Amino acid sequence: KIALVRVADDGLVATQARNAKAAGAVAIIAHRPSAGPWKPSVGYGTAPLPSLGIETDEAAALAAALAAGPVKLSWKATAASPFVYNLAFPETGTVTSDRTYKVKDRTLGKVESAYESMGVKADFVDTLLAARPYGATFGVGAFDTVAAPSTRTEYYSAGDSSWRRYLSSSLPWGESMVDRARTYQAGSHRTEKWYGGILVPSAPRDSQGMELLAAERQDNLIGVAPGFWSDSEHSGLQGSFGDTGSMRLSSGGTVLGESGWPSGVFTVPAEDAAYELSMTTMKLGQPAAVWKRSTMTQTTWKFRSHRDENAYSQGIPLLFPGYDLPSDGMKTLSAEDGLKIGLTASGHAGYTPGKLTAAKVSYSYDGGETWIAAATAQEGGRWTATVNHADAAVLCILTALH
Repeated sequence: KIALVRVADDGLVATQARNAKAAGAVAIIAHRPSAGPWKPSVGYGTAPLPSLGIETDEAAALAAALAAGPVKLSWKATAASPFVYNLAFPETGTVTSDRTYKVKDRTLGKVESAYESMGVKADFVDTLLAARPYGATFGVGAFDTVAAPSTRTEYYSAGDSSWRRYLSSSLPWGESMVDRARTYQAGSHRTEKWYGGILVPSAPRDSQGMELLAAERQDNLIGVAPGFWSDSEHSGLQGSFGDTGSMRLSSGGTVLGESGWPSGVFTVPAEDAAYELSMTTMKLGQPAAVWKRSTMTQTTWKFRSHRDENAYSQGIPLLFPGYDLPSDGMKTLSAEDGLKIGLTASGHAGYTPGKLTAAKVSYSYDGGETWIAAATAQEGGRWTATVNHADAAVLCILTALH
C-alpha cells in the first residue's frame, strides 16, 4: 500500500516516510498547503521510502476518492536519471518580462561521472554551488542525491559561471568530498571519478584545486593540518561526529606532544633534530554504516627540522601517497593474482617533492598481524605495486615512499 501524507511547506517528508514505512507502506504520496509543483525532500541522508509530490488540487481529488474506498494508482517515472542538467542563464539588466531559454547539448559542457561506493550501496548527498565573476555564490536547488555505485552524464552551462560540487556519504556527520570550481566551454568533455582509489589523508586544497600549506615551522613551533580524506581526484573535508583522528609528534623516542584531533601545534627545540609525526583517521558511528573501506588510516612521516632565525615560515617535508586501484563500483578487487596498484606521491604548498625514487608496499590479510611484500616497479615514469589477491580477503596496505 501507498500512504497519502500531508507535509509542511518546507517539503521535508522524513518523519512521514518513516511512520508510513512502520505502518507497512511501500511508498508515500505527499502534498503540502501551498499550490504549485514541488519536490519532496528528506533533508540529509537517504529516504526511508520512495516519495512523490503532488499539487494541492490533485491531493484534494485523491482524498475525495479515498473517502469512497481503496484507490488504485499507476504512473511511470525514471527513479534515477542517467542525465542531469545544471543550467545558468545570467541576465545583465533588469528582467521585466518572462523568459524562455532553450539549450542544446552541444552548447553545454559535458562530464561523464562515475561514483564508487565505500563498500555499501548508498545514496550520497550531492550539493552544487554556482558562482558569478563578481563574487556572488548560489546554491543550485536543494540537497540532491546520487546513487553509489553508478554512472551519470552531467551537463553544465558554458560561460563565465563557475560550478563547484560537494559529495558526502553521510551529510552532515560524515565527510564532504570537494571538487575545485570549474567553468565550461561549449562542446567540452571530460571524465570524473568520485571516491576512487584508496581514501587517505592529503594536502588541503583551495577552491581552485591548488595545494595549501599542510605543515610548517614558525620559530620553535611546528603546526600540522593535513586534509582528512582524499580520493584519486578530489580533496575531502572532515565530517563532524563521524570522522575522528589524532596526532603525535616524537623525537628521539620522546613524545613532544599529542592531539586528540588529526592536527596540532607542537613546541620543539631550536636545534636540528629528527622527528616522527604520526596521524590516525577513523570513520565511526552512524556514518560508518555506509563506509566499509578505508575505515582507518595510520600515516607516519619522518623528517628533520631546525629553527631558522631568518625564516618566518619553514615548510615541513610531508609526502602524501596516492593509490589507483583496479576496483569495481563497490570498491572491491577481483580475486586474482597480479593486480597492479598505481602509486603516486604529492607534497603541499610548503614542500615540493622531488622525483619518486623508491617505493615499498606490503599488504596484509589478517589486520596487520603479518605482512606480505609486494613487487614494486617503475614503468614509463609510473610506479606500481603488484598484489596477489587470489585469496580474496580484506586487504590492508602498508606503504613507504622515498
